[in-house]
Amino acid sequence: MRMEFRRHFGRRELEKLFDDFSLPDDFLFGVANSAYQVEGGFNGPGEPLNNWVEYENSGRAERSGEAIRFWTDYPEQVGLAAGMGLNAFRMSIEWARVQPETSSNARSVPPFDVAAIEAYSDMIAAVMNAGMEPVVTLHHFTHPYWLGIDFWLERGKLDLFRRYVDEVVYRVNSLLVEKHSLRPVNYWVTINEPNVLAFLFHMLKRFPHHLSGPAETARSWSNMVKAHCRAYDAVHRVYQENRWEKPKVALNAANLCLYHADKFAIDLLLARRNGVKHQDLPAYIARSKAAWDYEIAKCPVVKKTPRRNLLMEKYLDRWTAKHFSLEQFSEGVDAIYASPLTDKLDYLAIDYYDPFIRNYPKTPSLKDIREKRFAPVAQLWEQVLNPVGLYCFLKAYAINGQGLPLIVLENGMAYRARGGRVEARRDGATRDRFLQSYIYEVLRAVKDGLPVKGYFHWTMVDNYEWGSWEPRFGLYTIDRSRRPVKLSSVDAWGVNAAKVYGKLISSLKNGDRDLMVRAFSSDEW
Repeated sequence: MRMEFRRHFGRRELEKLFDDFSLPDDFLFGVANSAYQVEGGFNGPGEPLNNWVEYENSGRAERSGEAIRFWTDYPEQVGLAAGMGLNAFRMSIEWARVQPETSSNARSVPPFDVAAIEAYSDMIAAVMNAGMEPVVTLHHFTHPYWLGIDFWLERGKLDLFRRYVDEVVYRVNSLLVEKHSLRPVNYWVTINEPNVLAFLFHMLKRFPHHLSGPAETARSWSNMVKAHCRAYDAVHRVYQENRWEKPKVALNAANLCLYHADKFAIDLLLARRNGVKHQDLPAYIARSKAAWDYEIAKCPVVKKTPRRNLLMEKYLDRWTAKHFSLEQFSEGVDAIYASPLTDKLDYLAIDYYDPFIRNYPKTPSLKDIREKRFAPVAQLWEQVLNPVGLYCFLKAYAINGQGLPLIVLENGMAYRARGGRVEARRDGATRDRFLQSYIYEVLRAVKDGLPVKGYFHWTMVDNYEWGSWEPRFGLYTIDRSRRPVKLSSVDAWGVNAAKVYGKLISSLKNGDRDLMVRAFSSDEW
């Protein structure tokens, strides 16, 4: 049965929302990307190698190649973002570029590339000079190849991540202050989506890995919690030693409806802040899961799924509670309680796509079989859109986080491009209505008193989506048949999505109720 995605609100709901509504002055509207997906210049001859090099060389992944040339063309793309009226820009620093090794046989620790770090400071300065707040991620799914494929399983190597964080945070900020006469970065993300990263590496085996299984998944995730603690402490120490204004440091989680696959690690990092003693963690986690389940159960069902899928989701809820428990996370928990700093998160950050496991199993269609796509799971362009669910997850994430701002660091939808042709989504969704619907729910959360302080769309320009160029998430699309790739003024389906995003933002900043109602109900751009 074909679904149809449409705005789930009318004029009456918009008038109610925008009656006496004021957007917080410090609210961030932005776009997000990651270095490996946009910069270009990795894993080729003489180029820095990261942990995807074996997949690229073996043909298991398409070549990342020049990507969208953000490394060299960032001034143009930063300008496009600022032209939309955005006041924030999320980007990442590629560890493999700032501590590079071009030989696949090397396993020694190479020196830092001072010129590469300076180039990143120039990039961040461009964002700041364009009037946007940079949100900088230190690890976005990739690490240098010289660390080995299963880096996150090797606790003896975790201090190398801390040293990388020390070096980059100090040098980038020093250059911002001394070279560019700017302030240091305010917002840092230590590790992007560690919950999903552990699963994609070692459980689902979709990302480069050697070892896999439940124990390896739990160990890598626990090690990421430990690494986050060290990185959090390092960033705060660097700022304190240099008398810079206190930074905001966090990690972000990709939303999943299963507590122990999502909020569990966040609640561990919030435990000491909430006065929870080590021995009281079991009761604290039990209460937190119950509160989480209560809020997530309020999410509407927008797609009818077979009963077996619901039973599978319930089984996985129990399975993850067993395999990702306090016992399996003992090293991460010990790092939390051994730290000299009580806090481990300065803000809460979520990435919201389709969080419901029940929606992912599928029987391969005849088209899938013709294309030799036999994986029995929904693809990125088949994800179910559930904007009201975002409101529910924002409420669930606010649990245990009293006093902390909450930011949506990623939210997006994909079309599929194959053989030079872009396919319509099976739900008929277009990016203009997507933006209206999801931002509406963010604003509803703000109106209801949740401490939501930002929304970032994934992404600005169609990028390299982890081994494939088929998914198209961008506000702008690209013509990959040309060299260098050519940037279009519309998204992959031909919607002027950047204009839509800009109009929504400008109406909110204007504050006029009728203008906001028109912007969020318009079909003409």
